[in-house]
Amino acid sequence: MGAPVSEKQMKIFLKLMFNDKAILNSSKVVRFILSFIISNLRYKSSWKKHLKIQGSPLQNSMNELAKKLQLSLNGEIPVHTAFSYSEPLLEDKISELCKVGINDITIISMYPQASFSTTGSIQTTLDKCQRQFSDLKIRFVDEYFDNKQFIDFWVELIKQIIVKNNYQNPHLLFTSHALPVSFVKRGDKYVDKIQLTASSIAETIGLPYSLGYQSKIGPLKWIEPNTKQVLVELKNRNLDEIILLPISFINENLETSYDLDFELIPYANNILKINNICRVVLPEYDPQLIKLFKKLIVTN
Repeated sequence: MGAPVSEKQMKIFLKLMFNDKAILNSSKVVRFILSFIISNLRYKSSWKKHLKIQGSPLQNSMNELAKKLQLSLNGEIPVHTAFSYSEPLLEDKISELCKVGINDITIISMYPQASFSTTGSIQTTLDKCQRQFSDLKIRFVDEYFDNKQFIDFWVELIKQIIVKNNYQNPHLLFTSHALPVSFVKRGDKYVDKIQLTASSIAETIGLPYSLGYQSKIGPLKWIEPNTKQVLVELKNRNLDEIILLPISFINENLETSYDLDFELIPYANNILKINNICRVVLPEYDPQLIKLFKKLIVTN
């Protein structure tokens, strides 16, 4: 979605996000009003969260990933990064490339599981760009959650953290960004994909698992169970070696660096008295993912 680097950019980020029909499925007038209100009410508190994690790590991760991917392509194919709600904006980046004669573009989503609210928004932008530049050729890789290399990427991270923490009987707790129930009722298959991702990883590594959802905002009903609720259940089962895995992301961002490190893990430690809980920290880039993205580009 983006990585604001200032309080001012955070305000713009929130305004753009909540004015997006993929995020708020309301009329243009309602989205305009709500985005104005929400961005003004929330930008200071949201920026404080960014300061607490010393700035979003997303920008650096994206830049490193792009650099390594371009190297793996022998420098023959230029690789750029873009965001939905902060600079460089996807629409601006595509326009910039078209103006210098680059009109054959493969877009790879950083969301492993497609959803109306994320990849749906990207598709809307791509459709707009397609109408603007008639000779533009776009290929959109909107998900790869069931790709073997993606599953292996997670399995390797889990193996590393088990060794690091000397766990004997770890329980995997997959945590994913939640989604309003209304999206599922409209046909969004995101939840099915998250469940398949979790079961595939757990089955491959041969460990028990649970699945929860985090980062709910607003009064609407969102999909459950909430990750905090799952933690309570695991505590009641006397499970202590717990590994949190944010499987709806491949980059560190506010929802991993803040929601997990400053909310979920402290809740487990201080309220539930779960001592042996940790979480997988996503690397800036990973060779397994570079190989996956290279394959997606070459075969498309």
